Amino acid sequence: MGKKATIVIRLVKEGAEKSNEDIEKEILEELSKHPPMIPWLKKVEKVMVTEVQKRLK
Repeated sequence: MGKKATIVIRLVKEGAEKSNEDIEKEILEELSKHPPMIPWLKKVEKVMVTEVQKRLK
């Protein structure tokens, strides 16, 4: 059985101007063309963008 890693990133505020699907597609395309310097990376399988709510203080 193989292993997978989950990486969570916060997007820049300008990302609110695009749809989640557009952002997912753009990130996946860029990572597929130029794999980032992530140790042990074989390939990028999936990119998923979700909405987050601001926390109340």
